[in-house]
Amino acid sequence: MTPLLAKAKDIFSQCTFAVGLVLDDLQQIIKILRSGKFERREFITQASHLVSSSWQSVGAIMVALGVAIGIQLAPEFDSRGMGSEMGIVSALTMIRELGPIMGSLMIATQYGSSTAAEISNMKITEQVDALKVFRVDPVAFLVVPRFVAAVAIFPIINWLASLIGIASCFVTASMVTDIQFKGFMNSIWSYLAVNDILLCLVKSAIFGAMIVLIASSIGLTTSGGAKEVGQATTLTVILSFVMIVVVDFILTALYI
Repeated sequence: MTPLLAKAKDIFSQCTFAVGLVLDDLQQIIKILRSGKFERREFITQASHLVSSSWQSVGAIMVALGVAIGIQLAPEFDSRGMGSEMGIVSALTMIRELGPIMGSLMIATQYGSSTAAEISNMKITEQVDALKVFRVDPVAFLVVPRFVAAVAIFPIINWLASLIGIASCFVTASMVTDIQFKGFMNSIWSYLAVNDILLCLVKSAIFGAMIVLIASSIGLTTSGGAKEVGQATTLTVILSFVMIVVVDFILTALYI
């Protein structure tokens, strides 16, 4: 077996193992949420950390994507007398796909990786075992607040990111063509449906839940030392990226 195939097999086996852990942790989280016993202060802390660590990078990538779409498509639409339709094209692109996907990918690289690093470090330094000694459920204390924060905050961040992308697309399109704001917005109001917005919010909530579950599950099963913490962080980002793309395809197919 070549080194490349061996590496691919190793990554696949790790991902399969991680998915099993995620499903097991999800069952525990559901039970804890039903009982209402989780750290609400930690939820506020994690929600604040999620926003502060992610909004700049998510906003920057959406501005860049909006500029790229405006530069590429606005001249083509305008040359065919369809300049005002840039509004609905950019809105659907951002709200249905780019906002939830790119926003979640950027958050996965920051919040997801930091969550995996923090929890895995707590695991190898026996802080998780210390929680068990004091009869504190590690899942309820460490995972559930992050899970709830991600489900609540991801849709807000990605929705605002989509609006930023649409705005940057209009600014760029108006600079390279004579597209007017009124026509741009009229096309959005005429064709954008509530279901499109709901799709963005649902995707974002699901992606947020997945990222936290993956990061926490991998972190809680880490053993060894600093090397293993790095491997846990890397695996979290890789698996998050793969699952976001796969689940996005499924959700989009179901929506259509």
